[in-house]
Amino acid sequence: MSVRLSQQLEQVQNELAHKLSEAERIGSGLVELGIRLQQEPWKWSIGWVEDTFPVPASICPVETEIIESLDRNRLEWLLEDIRMLKRREAELKRLAVA
Repeated sequence: MSVRLSQQLEQVQNELAHKLSEAERIGSGLVELGIRLQQEPWKWSIGWVEDTFPVPASICPVETEIIESLDRNRLEWLLEDIRMLKRREAELKRLAVA
């Protein structure tokens, strides 16, 4: 395996690990939100709470990190990046064997 090919493979694997870690974090956030909504759906608020009615102190905002997990476009791009990196990793491994 050439040095350049080895470096490219390492770079792809590092980026893939980063993207997989992000996907795991998003998945954990979605699981946490799901658990909260199953247990106490009345307790949670996403975004701004309406000012027209008094807001009970028992209403808690969902953390920004979890709300970001709900961004469909971001998730689609992340999953597409992961698929592309997996293909590139497989291609580089094939070239390394050849």
